[in-house]
Amino acid sequence: MNKAEIKEKRTELVRTILAIEKLKTQKTAITKSLAADFEENELDYRSGVKTDAGLLFRKPSWNFEAKPVVEVA
Repeated sequence: MNKAEIKEKRTELVRTILAIEKLKTQKTAITKSLAADFEENELDYRSGVKTDAGLLFRKPSWNFEAKPVVEVA
């Protein structure tokens, strides 16, 4: 790798890290806005709530995980 390629990769890394931080901020804001909904529908979120993008699960630690919807034939 030459110096120009290294500089380009560093720039790409900075952009990626900034994008990740922006997404973390969005996730925190969405989680806070849905907090009352999660509390109200605790059992639904434990078994998964189907959305257009996939399933939303509540983990006991209040961290959330998204999984793709898998159709069983």
